Amino acid sequence: MPLVDYSLDADGIATVYLNRSDVLNVLNPELMTEMKLLLSDLAENPEVRALVITGKGKGFCAGADLTAVDPETLERGRLGKWVSDSMLHHFNPMMIQIYEFPKPVISAINGIAAGGGAGLALCADLVIAARSAAIKVVQVPQLGIVADLGANWLLPRLSGRGRALGACLLGDTLDAQTLEQWGLVWECVDDDELLHKARERAVKLASVPANTITQTRRLIDSAAQSTFNDMLEQERLVQEELCDQDHFGQQVQRFLNRPER
Repeated sequence: MPLVDYSLDADGIATVYLNRSDVLNVLNPELMTEMKLLLSDLAENPEVRALVITGKGKGFCAGADLTAVDPETLERGRLGKWVSDSMLHHFNPMMIQIYEFPKPVISAINGIAAGGGAGLALCADLVIAARSAAIKVVQVPQLGIVADLGANWLLPRLSGRGRALGACLLGDTLDAQTLEQWGLVWECVDDDELLHKARERAVKLASVPANTITQTRRLIDSAAQSTFNDMLEQERLVQEELCDQDHFGQQVQRFLNRPER
């Protein structure tokens, strides 16, 4: 049985499922290796126009699989090096692939997204949560380590420094209503509507040129480090490129051809 499953529908929406439902889809090296290979294939597949990531079963992802730790590594006091190597070769490359995916990405949070699962859930361009969903950043209070999988970058940008620090330091469970109030997710929907709504949003994003999506992502994420004048210049250069796309030319032509003109 694959640890990562997926389907591709007629509209070009690839839905990727973390497929370890018996253990709340925790991330082990084997799952992440499958995920990286699948993401590479989907990124290059011209039939894929948008990506939805979700979890099988009752939860989205409960973070890292601590049972993957080699007992000998623990006994030798090399746990830090083992974790660092795992992040270098598995966790971080997978997250970079998702963040830099060349087509729109939606995460559909079903149930709990805990630990590293929180960063995975929040990394998408658009995040949709079921009403049963929750995020819990457990690393600091439970394990005495920092949050990871990009949570320290994502949380303050989405919810502000105060809420980000509180979420990381306290490890409180943030339910779907809180996630929506804090701006951590775009919308909350009934559980049985989650994948339908995610697909609906994916179809809408898929109608936009993929390069426009990725350039928007880049501009939004660079805004905090840019002055207003810098952003105006970045926007100008991006518009020069995007306005030469067929999509923009067709829309302008459609506007010019309106009967009322």
